[in-house]
Amino acid sequence: MIDIVARKTTSFIPKKISRDQAKDTGMAITLLCLLLGWFGNVRNFFAAAIVSLLITMIVPQAMNPIAKFWFGFSHLLGTIMSTIILSLMFFVIVTPIGVVRRLAGHDSLQLKKWKKGKESVFKVREHTFTASDIKHPY
Repeated sequence: MIDIVARKTTSFIPKKISRDQAKDTGMAITLLCLLLGWFGNVRNFFAAAIVSLLITMIVPQAMNPIAKFWFGFSHLLGTIMSTIILSLMFFVIVTPIGVVRRLAGHDSLQLKKWKKGKESVFKVREHTFTASDIKHPY
């Protein structure tokens, strides 16, 4: 089960692991062993999957050390990868569009006019809203 309560943490390794998190980790290990046994043609992984499943069903708290590592690693990986992916998207998509618009002479924010004179750069909208505007906003 996913923990959706926001908590301030100083490290990536969680201090407490719930019973559900330990069960999820045990089931993930079982699935991993089954997949490795199936695709690797190694029968020892099937035995490890059975042992892992039994431990998960009988004493799920035995998976706590592995669950701490797993959830800490996934949190660290998520933090790093989201930063990398968002940075790449910015530099691959947003930056070239901005450069092309600047080379084409577009000034959407009217930065060249900003505080150059006494008139405002804001657009004046003299519009009286009606019920149909609110009912169909787009």
